Amino acid sequence: MKAKNLFYSLCFSLFCFGITSVYAQSPSPIHVGLKAGANFTDISTSSDISAKSAAGYGIGAMARLDFKKAYLQADLMFSEKSFKVEDETSKMKSIEVPLVVGYKFINLPMLHLRGYAGGIYTHIVDDNFSKGELEGAFNNFDKSNIGYRLGVGADILMFTVDVSYDGGFGNISKDFKSKPNTFFISLGYFFL
Repeated sequence: MKAKNLFYSLCFSLFCFGITSVYAQSPSPIHVGLKAGANFTDISTSSDISAKSAAGYGIGAMARLDFKKAYLQADLMFSEKSFKVEDETSKMKSIEVPLVVGYKFINLPMLHLRGYAGGIYTHIVDDNFSKGELEGAFNNFDKSNIGYRLGVGADILMFTVDVSYDGGFGNISKDFKSKPNTFFISLGYFFL
């Protein structure tokens, strides 16, 4: 029984050594990968319409340029944001391009803990509003919007986990004076 445990320990050690060697031999400061996750959007309005947060999703690609502990990261994401208006779920589909500057507070060979901040450009491509005052509101929306993103994340080997908050600088609708606020939780994988 002890020989079997020794064998498993040896295999695990060799695996860890191999992963560390491969990871350490990737000196390129450029990393490219894919990411996906869940978003939770709340739309604040100045009217008496009650909007509540609901779950949506985001999927896309990311590219990171490392400068030792600092980095610059850009994503290209397709996002579907959902929220409940008067007990009916409405959805907005958009293309998002966040660009953030980050800093790795812990920068070990196989683990990074980091924080970041930057801007996000959003272009709404579709909606499914069908309730009351919001029906046809898409035509009055400012389909292009600029906001900000704040977040924290962790990199373990080639995997990355992020939690971020997006806020809007301007209203997405002049009629409702509404600003989206979104929490996004994502999992990514750098293949380069």
